[in-house]
Amino acid sequence: MTTRLRLESVEVRTDGPSLEARVKLSFNEDLHTGSAHVEASEDAWQRAVAEATLRGISAFAGSAFFFSLDSVAEIRTGRHPIIVVTMLMHDGQREVFFSGTAPITDHAYAAAARAVLNGLNRWLEPLLEREMLPATPRIEREGRAVH
Repeated sequence: MTTRLRLESVEVRTDGPSLEARVKLSFNEDLHTGSAHVEASEDAWQRAVAEATLRGISAFAGSAFFFSLDSVAEIRTGRHPIIVVTMLMHDGQREVFFSGTAPITDHAYAAAARAVLNGLNRWLEPLLEREMLPATPRIEREGRAVH
């Protein structure tokens, strides 16, 4: 069993003046799809894919956490361009900044989704591990199980 979210697919469609991204993520047997609509422009796909990925992650993380996209950009340096994403997580008490990167080696849309996962997967791992654990009873001093 894995404790990291896995990218299954990324779809981007343009429909007139708008662009829609759909990102499918999996965790063990669970699948969730996040989607986002943005106004079409040259680099709108980056924002749409990153937003859709965050919405898919939200389905796994639950309503106690709110994720927002701060910025996304393609940086050209070295042999391969990379996608850089900065994000915020709010849990009602604090705001935490995350960043992630992924090289564009094959599919640019997938690189944007991988950059989001790169920034959040280490933080999500313990959360998802807790979700995977079966409910185990705690033992009190007198030997009674408490559920």
